[in-house]
Amino acid sequence: MKFFLTSAYENHPRLDVLHSYAQQDRVGRHQLVESPELADAILFVEGAQFYDYSYRRVKRHVLTKQFAGKVYIYNEVDKPFSGLPGLYCSMPSNRINDNRQVAFPYLSLPNPFVQYIHKWQVKQDLPFSFVGSISHRLRKKVIALKPYSEGILDTSEFNIWNATKEETQKQGFRFADAMVRSQFVLCPRGIGTSSFRPFEAMRAGRAPVIISDQWVAPPQVDWNFAIKVMEKDVANIPDILAAYSSEAGDRGQAARKAWEAAYAPDVLFDTTAQAIAGLAAKARISRANARPSRKPLRQMLPIQKWVTELEVATRTTINAYRQT
Repeated sequence: MKFFLTSAYENHPRLDVLHSYAQQDRVGRHQLVESPELADAILFVEGAQFYDYSYRRVKRHVLTKQFAGKVYIYNEVDKPFSGLPGLYCSMPSNRINDNRQVAFPYLSLPNPFVQYIHKWQVKQDLPFSFVGSISHRLRKKVIALKPYSEGILDTSEFNIWNATKEETQKQGFRFADAMVRSQFVLCPRGIGTSSFRPFEAMRAGRAPVIISDQWVAPPQVDWNFAIKVMEKDVANIPDILAAYSSEAGDRGQAARKAWEAAYAPDVLFDTTAQAIAGLAAKARISRANARPSRKPLRQMLPIQKWVTELEVATRTTINAYRQT
């Protein structure tokens, strides 16, 4: 398929990232075009826009209106409200529509140290780890597991928006150090149903432990390497993971292979394009199978006439009553 990538905003780092992935693409199955008219699909590649959380500018964009049948969005906000078809990082399972939305990974990960972890030769002396803030009440239960692992660290006091470069690097290394020493990486939900952690764990070659009941697994990979723990069972994680301890290495290797196959920089453009192509195919099937209205418009006219006459009669009665 031919794709046209764009953004409705002046600041569009995710668009820039996907363009770079397209340049690195080693699959060669899809291509970019410079004109929306030539494209089979138009993809708005959008990060979180905190002043336009529902992406009104995308919905009102001239391309959305002109090419409504082939417009899609990449949406990574924690609580998505956009009704556009496309790729969603954190759409909960009770709201996702398989014909219009595909669960998808984040196009970029914030911690630069994660990309090196799979090469570090470090003893995995921690049964599990979680380094993060309490952005959801579930994470309080995760932080309460600290007595069972030194890899549990509450970073709620760290504010990345106000931190210096040195503070950010220090925090990033603390995160990476805990991850590289871990057999398992706990991945509780945050504000949204997803987070960066499952994909960071995959890239690092560590087995992710998904703790999010409404999380939808992106279908581009087989997630058998991951362990799913219900939110109500967080307190039982030490015992649950102890039973899987002998599998940690194999699960971590499988996670890394899955990341290389679908989410690495030289294949992620193809993965993105394939996901959109799948949605486009479903849309074509849906249009082909669409049934015409059971009652033609001419058959509905007598009913419309009757409703109109009833409304006129009702208004006449009310006016007559008001005049008495």
